[in-house]
Amino acid sequence: MMRKVLPCLIPLAILLTGCEAVPVRKPEAALAAFRANPPRSIVVVPVMNDSPDVTAPTIFTPSLTQPLAERGYYVFPVYLTEMLLRDLGLTEAGHVHQMPPQRFYDLFGADAVLLVTIKDWSTKYIALASSVVVAAEYTLKDTRTGTVLWQGKQQAVNQSGGEGLIGAAVSAAIHALVTTYRPLAQQTNSRAFLPPHGLPAGPYHPEFGKDYGQFD
Repeated sequence: MMRKVLPCLIPLAILLTGCEAVPVRKPEAALAAFRANPPRSIVVVPVMNDSPDVTAPTIFTPSLTQPLAERGYYVFPVYLTEMLLRDLGLTEAGHVHQMPPQRFYDLFGADAVLLVTIKDWSTKYIALASSVVVAAEYTLKDTRTGTVLWQGKQQAVNQSGGEGLIGAAVSAAIHALVTTYRPLAQQTNSRAFLPPHGLPAGPYHPEFGKDYGQFD
């Protein structure tokens, strides 16, 4: 009798474990707000920096607008946005991120505001290898209602190690010194807005309204 019961219990245990470890996320629910209010224009505000490197936003921010424009959205020039905010006395990214989203509609007439936070900007040494990491989180909000239209996260990593103990140590040290963060920032921002986790195509893209099935 026990032999007959066990085969039935094993699939059930696997099913229960799988449901707990991999939560189901329906694409329709995830994109419902976006599909209800698809933006045409996006304003990118100063980037929050959770890393200890104070130069990170300066290197990271310039590569934000091109991938958004390539997805079919009108993107307000970042330098003009920052200039206007500075004229209003808003020089701290933290203060800008706390502003009501509707304020960005009043200032720029943009349909949505993109809030980005740098989560990691570092070089890590593990054993005899090094990893240069750039990671960020993104939130897109409707400027009329304040509704979150989309959220995403992305990272880029450049790893290096050598052969043998001495070779690995030397390779890791040189890699950390010569690897620049700019290409990793560009990779992070480019991947963030692409399927299957990025933004659906905007109104200036030939796939506008046709690519929702590519996202999860």
